[in-house]
Amino acid sequence: MENIFKLFLKNIPFPIWIKGLDGKFKFVTQEYVSIYKKDISDFIDKKNEDIFDRELVEKYNSHLNWVVKNKKARTQEGYLNGEYRECTIFPILNNEGNTIAIGGFIGNINDIKVKDKEIKEQRNIINTIIDTLPGVIFYKDINHKYVYCNEGCKSFYRQKGIKNIIGKTDLEINEDKKLAQKFISDDIYIIKNKESIYNEVAFTLENGSKQYREVAKLPALDENNDVMGVVGISRDITAKKEFNNKLKYLSYTDILTGTHNRAFFEEKAIELFKEENFPIGVIMGDANGLKLINDSVGHLEGDKLLKNIANIIKESCKDKGYVCRIGGDEFVVLVPHADEKYCEIIIKDILNKCKNKKQDFINISISLGASTTDNINKDIHQTFKEAEDKVYRQKLLQEKSIRSAIMNSLKVGLETKSVETEEHTERLVKNALKIGKKLRLTMAELDELILVAKLHDIGKIGISEEILLKPGKLTNEEYEIMKSHTEKGFRIVQSSSELIHVARGVLTHHERWDGNGYPLGLKGQEIPLLSRIVSVVDSYDAMTNDRIYKKAISKKDAINELEKNSGTQFDPDIVKVFIDILNREDPYNFFKIE
Repeated sequence: MENIFKLFLKNIPFPIWIKGLDGKFKFVTQEYVSIYKKDISDFIDKKNEDIFDRELVEKYNSHLNWVVKNKKARTQEGYLNGEYRECTIFPILNNEGNTIAIGGFIGNINDIKVKDKEIKEQRNIINTIIDTLPGVIFYKDINHKYVYCNEGCKSFYRQKGIKNIIGKTDLEINEDKKLAQKFISDDIYIIKNKESIYNEVAFTLENGSKQYREVAKLPALDENNDVMGVVGISRDITAKKEFNNKLKYLSYTDILTGTHNRAFFEEKAIELFKEENFPIGVIMGDANGLKLINDSVGHLEGDKLLKNIANIIKESCKDKGYVCRIGGDEFVVLVPHADEKYCEIIIKDILNKCKNKKQDFINISISLGASTTDNINKDIHQTFKEAEDKVYRQKLLQEKSIRSAIMNSLKVGLETKSVETEEHTERLVKNALKIGKKLRLTMAELDELILVAKLHDIGKIGISEEILLKPGKLTNEEYEIMKSHTEKGFRIVQSSSELIHVARGVLTHHERWDGNGYPLGLKGQEIPLLSRIVSVVDSYDAMTNDRIYKKAISKKDAINELEKNSGTQFDPDIVKVFIDILNREDPYNFFKIE
C-alpha cells in the first residue's frame, strides 16, 4: 500500500513537494522541478539555501517558519518564469497533532490573473468612459441600494450635501421622502415587469434652486434573463425646460403689450368652451385712432398707446379673464363664468381708466363690445363675432368725434411744442380768408381753406423738438427730416375721408410756382389753389413775426420779398391780390376782414 501511495504522489501531474522539519526536500514531483528547469536529484535532501538565491531563500523560509509556528496552511501569489503562480504551504500533522513534515503545491493562475487584469482594465476603461459621459449614471441592486455611480452622479449628490450614496437607498439620501418612495416604486415595477421607465423629475438643490432632470431607468438582466438590478441614466434638462417655457411664452404672448396673442386665444377658446365654464363672456375692443397716431407722431407713440390700453385692460380683468391682442389694434378678453351684466361692469371700468390715463397730447380711447354664450351650440367664435359687430357699430357712431378729438389733441400738442402758436394760426386764417373772398371762393372752398390754414403744419407733431426748435441753420439731413412734415400732415388729415381736399392742401403747401418746391415738385396751376394761398400768407406771417431762427422784418420789407419771389416761389396773381389787400388796410386795424 505504501508503494501505491508513493507511485500516486510521483505521478500526480502537479508541482508538489514535501520537506522535513530540518528544511530538506524529501519528495518533489517532476512538474515542480520543471518550473525551475532542474532535475529531481537537484532537490532531494537539499535545503532552500542549496538551490535558490538569497532573496528567494529568505522569502521561502519566512513562509515555512510561519506554517510550522502556526500549524496552518498559507497561500501566497507570485510571478515566476513569466507566469503568475499560487503557492500553498501546509503542515503535515500526525495523529497527535504534531507537525512531522511540511508539504506544498504550486498552482498556475496565470490565465486567471491575465483574465482578471483584462477585466479590470476593461472595467477601468468603461468607468472612465461613463465618468466622462454627460449626465448621471447609476446602478442599484434588487434591494434598491446604490452599487455604482459615475462622477456625474457623485457631483449631483454633492450639490445636495451628500458625500456618498453607495450602499444607500433613495429614502436615505433624499429629503423629499415622497419623491424617494416614487423612485423605489419605479424600481419595483421595473424589476417585476422587466420594463423601462422614463420620468421628468424636479430636484431642489442645497442652495434652494430647482433643477429639472430627465430620468430613464431600465432593468439589468443576467445570462438567465433574471433581473440583477436597475440601471439609471439622468440628465439635466433645466436649460432645455427654461428654453421651452420661454418658447411657449413667446408662442402665446404678444411681445409688444405683454398680453396673450391670437394663437393663445384660439387654443384657450376651445379649452374654455365647456358647460362647466358657462356662461362665457367675450369682450372685444378696438383701439381708436391708432393709424392717425402712427401717421402723425410715429409708430413708437402708437406702440405706447397700445401698451397703455393693454395695461388698462389687464388691470381691469386681473384674475377675471384672459386678455389677448389678436390684431394691430384689436383686443379680446375671454371671461369664464360671466354674463353680459358682468362684462358691462368690466367694460365700464376699462373706459373709466382710459379717461383717467393720459398719454402726452393724446386721449386714450377704445371702443368695446361684449357678448356671452351659455349654449353648447353657440361657440366662442360666434360670440366673438357678435361682440365684434357691437364694437364696429359703436365706432361708426363715435368715429367722427373721436377723430376730431384726436386731431384737436395733435393741434394742441403742436402748440405745446412752441412751433405754431394760436395767434399765428389765427392770423393765417384771417389773411387766407381775405384772399379767398377776393378770389370769390365758394363757402365750401372757404371752409376748406380755413382747415388748410389751421392744419398745414400739423405734420410737425412728428418732428423732434431738437430740429423744430433749433436756433441755427439746419443740416442737410435735418432739413430733409423737416421737409417730411408735409407728408406726415397729409397722412394725418386724410384719415378723415371728408377732408381729402384739405389733405392735398396740407401736402402741397410747400410747392413752388416754378416747380422747385416739395414734396411733389408741382408747378404753376398744378398746385392746388388752397395751397398757393396758404403758402403766401404763411411766408408773410413768418417774415413779419419773430421766429427762433430769425427776427421779424417790417411790413414793407415783407411786401418787397413777396414781389421779389412772385412768379418763382409764389403764384403771381395771389401775391398781387394779397399786396393790394395789405396796401389798402389800415395799419392799426391790420386783420380787419372786409
